[in-house]
Amino acid sequence: MIRPQTQTKEYWVDDFQITEADVEQIYNHLLEVEVPQTTQQLAHIVFTHRVNEERNRLAQKMSSRKMYQPKNSYEVGDELIFPALKFKAGVVKAIRDGYNPQDGQFDVLQVEINGKEREFAATLTQEHVLNLTDNHPTEVFDEIDVDELLAQFGEAVMATLYEKLDSMEDFVHLAQLWYVKALMVDINIGHLHLSEAVLEMHEGGALSTDEIMVHLDMDPRLKPAAVRFSLDYALLKDERFDEVAPAEEIAWFLRRMQPDEVQTPPEKLVYEKIHYDNALLGPHLRLLIQELDDEWSDLTALKRDVGKCHLIYPHRLEGTLPLNARMRSLFPLGTSPHQQYTLIDRKADEKIPVWVVQEHRYVYGLRDWYKSEGIPIGAEITISKGPKADTLYLDYERRKGQKEWVRLASVADGQIKFEHKRRSVSAGFDDLLIVGTDFIAALDMMWRKMSTRTLAKLIAIVLPPLAELNPQNTVHSKTLYSAINMLRRVPPEPLFAELVRHPAFEAVGDDYWRFNHQRWQGE
Repeated sequence: MIRPQTQTKEYWVDDFQITEADVEQIYNHLLEVEVPQTTQQLAHIVFTHRVNEERNRLAQKMSSRKMYQPKNSYEVGDELIFPALKFKAGVVKAIRDGYNPQDGQFDVLQVEINGKEREFAATLTQEHVLNLTDNHPTEVFDEIDVDELLAQFGEAVMATLYEKLDSMEDFVHLAQLWYVKALMVDINIGHLHLSEAVLEMHEGGALSTDEIMVHLDMDPRLKPAAVRFSLDYALLKDERFDEVAPAEEIAWFLRRMQPDEVQTPPEKLVYEKIHYDNALLGPHLRLLIQELDDEWSDLTALKRDVGKCHLIYPHRLEGTLPLNARMRSLFPLGTSPHQQYTLIDRKADEKIPVWVVQEHRYVYGLRDWYKSEGIPIGAEITISKGPKADTLYLDYERRKGQKEWVRLASVADGQIKFEHKRRSVSAGFDDLLIVGTDFIAALDMMWRKMSTRTLAKLIAIVLPPLAELNPQNTVHSKTLYSAINMLRRVPPEPLFAELVRHPAFEAVGDDYWRFNHQRWQGE
């Protein structure tokens, strides 16, 4: 059976490039429909064009040539088309007799193809795969399903198409939506000022593009899709506006009316990268890193309907959630650095607006909820899919309030101290992570002082007083991680690597560590 080149992986993946003819097809299509199109829709145009192009090229070749089939006879001077050779054309230069026991007598054609001579059998009486059809070669194109080709090879073609169009001045795009500059609706400074006023009347947003458009008094003869795209494009280029919807949606918010913590991350959430030797982290420590699931750990996002995290001091203090591996898939992030979501407390049915800050890997807006619910450091917070893409459910393990022994940090004579005290706790928590404080201002001062200390020095400051709470004078890795993060944002990888590297920190088994004063050099 003849297989067109446009049905092969080699054509669409290995050798594929966007041509000027492809671009012309796309441009004319956009001019005709006057509506922005997705990359996938434009790729469909390319697939359809290429299939038709191959059909027409073959039909043109066949107009004065014969299709080679081994069963037929030919004469010197006949022009042939060879389907098995990618429809190359050749001319019969000579014919001689041929014979073999399997096929008997037949003709041997000497054919010149692209300046080189090749031989082919003719007048064969035996069955041959190229004798299976007497249909015109172009009829095979009637069976090609462009949608099937797009599903099979579309990803590679769309990537190449995106790169090509993005390099051309005639095209503009928003994410995967494309248009031509010639059709862009004029959005002037007056429209942008009015958009700002509309958002301000709605407490900054978020409003969809359509909700803004109705206030702009645009020409009703214009196609709404063209107006929508042009307005989105203009708003995106204006620093006053922030696109804050999840992936696949668009909504706008005024930057100046966003919380400060969205525009600028709180200092206690900022991780300044610490270099460490990754080879020091053995399999057991890597399992512990996965368990802690710090947002700054290099872990693959897990696609789940439910995500969980344990709060450490910086997140509990700032009212944030870590955007860690277990959480990321629940927030379908768009291309904007900020997205606005709604979390619903499952029990109280309370709606809480929150902000996802992608670059700094946190979700902001839970400070009041943490306080009202009495959420402690070390508490396990659960996020699960909600009724809409931008709405999720929020929950935690609720307990009847009872007195628990918890670790509390304080500052005395410029040094951090730890003690056990009984506190009422009404939420489930990880006993190894809970390290609270009643002295936030004092810890703030220590935080600033610790910014210039080495990680080894920071561990040496925290580990000894923390170990005093344990009769064995040891500290668990998770407890040390939680306590260290009261003075500097440190993910577990550099912390654990430093514990392994430095001789003053001794592993005593079961993830516990002891400080050896004799091996400390006062770094």
